[in-house]
Amino acid sequence: MCGCAPNHASDGLDVQDKDSNYYYKLTWDVPSMAKNAGDVILRDRMQFELDAGGNRSTLYGRIDLSNYINPIKRAGLAVKEIRFMLREPESASLDNTGALSPVADWQGASGSSGNDACIKLYATTRAYENASEVGIASPDVLCVLEKFSVVAATPADTAPAVALWEDWYGPKDLHPEGYTVVSDLLIGVAADKWVRQADQTLEVDIMLIAEPITITTERMNEILSQAQDL
Repeated sequence: MCGCAPNHASDGLDVQDKDSNYYYKLTWDVPSMAKNAGDVILRDRMQFELDAGGNRSTLYGRIDLSNYINPIKRAGLAVKEIRFMLREPESASLDNTGALSPVADWQGASGSSGNDACIKLYATTRAYENASEVGIASPDVLCVLEKFSVVAATPADTAPAVALWEDWYGPKDLHPEGYTVVSDLLIGVAADKWVRQADQTLEVDIMLIAEPITITTERMNEILSQAQDL
């Protein structure tokens, strides 16, 4: 989209098509970039499969940070930004772009209860057994992204009501100090009822902006002590 964004653009804008019941979320955002001379940009990609019902139990991918972290040498990484991008490289409907359609289901019968679906992504240094346990107040969780699609066949089959949105929890920019980690970073994913991509393999691209740092002995002992207490 070209042109100038309104002052409230960072929060997104709900727009309704005048000829239908569809609502769209328009958002503008500033691209991530390294901001300090010592910042590094790390990239990774993980795949996950949805079952026949469009569900995905909790799964983790690990970002190997061993080149930057070493508790014995007091070497750590200050994480400053994390970005996620969901993709469907083998998409049948969007095969030129590999984009993941934001609509999780096409609702059928008029008057039916509809379908609500969600894909959840989060970055953490602690492996939680279930994504349902994870919130932004959970220990060692840096950020959480929840992507929603709600579809209902009202008022008619030919014009279903659709609501699409994303919720990001946690700061997107932790410059200049960052969030100190001394272990590999885990990316958790789970999904409920994303049926349009049932039995398909999806991908999530992760971009991490961070700075290699030397941690004081006092701070390192504090981090390790907290890890043992929780």
